[in-house]
Amino acid sequence: MSRKMKDALEIIDELVAEMNKFQFLQHNEAPSVDHPQTHSHVDESEIVGRKDDKEQVVKILLDHSNNNNDNSNVMVLPIVGMGGIGKTTLAQLVHNDQRVKLHFELVLWACVSNKFVIEEIVRSIIEVATMKKCDLTQMEALRKELCGVLGKKRYLLVLDDVWNEDRHKWDHMRSLLNSQASSCSAIIVTSRSNQVASIMGTLPAHRISLLNEDRSWELFQRNVFRREAEKQDELISVAKNIVHKCKGLPLAIKTIAALLHSKHHSQWFSVLDSDVWKDEILTSTAIVPALQLSYDHLSSEAKICFSLCALFPKDSLMDKDMLIQLWMANDFIASETRGQQIFDVLVWRCFLQDVQITEDAFIYQPTTCRMHDLAGFVSKNDCSILQESSSRQEICKDPHTPVHYSMHEVQHLSLDYVSNNTIGDMKEILHPRARTILVFKNGFGIEIPVSMAKSKFMSLRALKTFSISTHMTNLKHLRYLDCSDSIISALPEAITMLYSLQTLKLIGCNELTKLPEGMRYMSGLRHIFLVGCRRLERMPQGVSQLNSLQTLTNYVIDSDAGRGIDQLKDLNLGGSLRLTELRKVHSAENAKQGNLSAKHNLKRLLLNWHGPDSTNDRDEVDTNAEGILEALCPHKSLEALQLYDYTGVKFSSWMHNSTLLEHLSKLFLLRCKNCKDLPPLWQLPSLVLLRLYDLDSLASMCAGNDDTDNGKSYISPPPFFPKLETMILDKMPKLERWHQEVTGQVAVVSFPQLKTLSIVECPRLATLLEGLLQQLPALEKLSISECRNLKQAFSRGGAYWDLVEAIRKRNVG
Repeated sequence: MSRKMKDALEIIDELVAEMNKFQFLQHNEAPSVDHPQTHSHVDESEIVGRKDDKEQVVKILLDHSNNNNDNSNVMVLPIVGMGGIGKTTLAQLVHNDQRVKLHFELVLWACVSNKFVIEEIVRSIIEVATMKKCDLTQMEALRKELCGVLGKKRYLLVLDDVWNEDRHKWDHMRSLLNSQASSCSAIIVTSRSNQVASIMGTLPAHRISLLNEDRSWELFQRNVFRREAEKQDELISVAKNIVHKCKGLPLAIKTIAALLHSKHHSQWFSVLDSDVWKDEILTSTAIVPALQLSYDHLSSEAKICFSLCALFPKDSLMDKDMLIQLWMANDFIASETRGQQIFDVLVWRCFLQDVQITEDAFIYQPTTCRMHDLAGFVSKNDCSILQESSSRQEICKDPHTPVHYSMHEVQHLSLDYVSNNTIGDMKEILHPRARTILVFKNGFGIEIPVSMAKSKFMSLRALKTFSISTHMTNLKHLRYLDCSDSIISALPEAITMLYSLQTLKLIGCNELTKLPEGMRYMSGLRHIFLVGCRRLERMPQGVSQLNSLQTLTNYVIDSDAGRGIDQLKDLNLGGSLRLTELRKVHSAENAKQGNLSAKHNLKRLLLNWHGPDSTNDRDEVDTNAEGILEALCPHKSLEALQLYDYTGVKFSSWMHNSTLLEHLSKLFLLRCKNCKDLPPLWQLPSLVLLRLYDLDSLASMCAGNDDTDNGKSYISPPPFFPKLETMILDKMPKLERWHQEVTGQVAVVSFPQLKTLSIVECPRLATLLEGLLQQLPALEKLSISECRNLKQAFSRGGAYWDLVEAIRKRNVG
């Protein structure tokens, strides 16, 4: 290998020498893309579905002018949306509105496009304002000419198609425009990038939505049905199905309408049935520049990352962390930090959409998104989705876009599920050095034949499967392994030979009871996901040796050497951590060895004193538990905490420390049967969600205001939950009151932001809050169940009926 590298370097040196000999120039700039210049003219009679958008933008401009007394800064309103949605059209409508022209002394248009060259933009503004060519080249001369043109006039400037994400460039441009800005001047910026809007906007961006079905159909009719005689019922049905495929994108609708208008009606049926029209249109008309322009401006690194999204079925949810881990596994990125940056860029550019955090589970809360359809077109032939319905000759990259593949061409493959047919197709199309195979559905026990064609799997970097093989030692380059939702009860010991493995996912493996003992030698492991592995009995020895580990969602504590909580001491864990079988921790000193207080990346922590199968001693008081909980003090960055089956009588002192828990937004106290008092939860400044379940001994929600350690007695303000939005109280047989009466204090508890209140199985609770309607001003949802003493109070004419009426009015409003 060293000789080969030496030979390669010598060849490179020869090429460099020849390059210098011929005086070639080195250019790092990406190839430029020809962007057509836009203008301000628009035929309003041809525009569909943008009247409301125009009125909103005009109103913003006029209201700002009428209410603004600040002469120093120009208002900047971004208009943001995907390519072809109508940003330029909306800007044109606003530019030509008579109210706008009467209000502003100058109404100017400048097409910026991909190159944000300040001199060119200023020159363009001068030429539009004077209607004369500007030959000035020096920046100072251009600045003086701009001053003369604007002349302290009230102006509206439209900067169309802006791509610049360099804040310094915009700051320079803005200073020029502000220096000659009259009161209430304004700038409209159109862009596909949310980042551009963030940098340039002084107001929130106006986001253009896709056309609804009715508006889409209206636009289509205007461009196709020129004569009433053409509107045949059968033809209309076909046309509406075609329009539906355009998903409300105006440019796509007009492009397809123009194509169909030139074809005989008999051809419309074949267009609809075959779906080939997508390729034909998208590769031969203006829709490609519209959709691919954003892609052309991505870095090569971001392009290859986005292309891998084509492995996911159309409209499916994608896990952000999974994407980044797949990019890492395939050497597309050098670090997960860089992966996060690229993910953000793809979101800003609208390639990844509908980004949201799934909060259904406490421990595992993935960030999900959906991809833009463009991914299937830019991935070329190295990514494929293999479906059971696909023939051997026609493997679908996209369920609606048939693509023909050459033999042994696909490097990244996903399968609906494994069957005898898909295995046969897979062997034919896979590249000899295939990198990624993802199986999304269980294939009824049929395994991917990893050992059958070693050459095809030797280079595999990422594998998602529902079965595991002892032949996995062949996959020595494997970095990502996902066996989630499989029925495996144990991983083969041979898996510990995968020294390059970075990510191991076993989410929802309900039958899994043990992990391979040799896992401590897998030094490359960064992430181990064990969410839902409820039968896992214990951890392998020596987890502490996995010094690259960043994620370990579950850790089962054992009293044996090498399996205790001390194994976590030096691990820099982040995300979520569930500690079970805490009853097996020897002492508080042993618990402190877990070093939770140093884990600043840990955001969600679940502490469980028992395992899923242990039933003994759950209700008995264990004074040792209090010391252990005290020693499990987390870092102040913790955002969510859950205690389950805690057997102590008192909660720890750190749970009384509102400064330590200043970022805690979610708190779950479940089956803490011996605890008689709660910490002063109302002092937690960020608490949004509180759930209390099966606290048998609790009599009062707010008993005492003792968030101090100095022992001094004083009268503190009444409990006040500043940000709490959801509170769930369930199965608390001794709960009688909200606030323990204290001499000299009024028992008032206030929840100014509470929106949802649920009270279940609290039979002794007879009253709610003093001045209930005033203390719950934001309540939208109230659920009272199996609380016999409260039932009458919430009936018509009862003490709390006015709250029920108030909630109804809020929901109607």
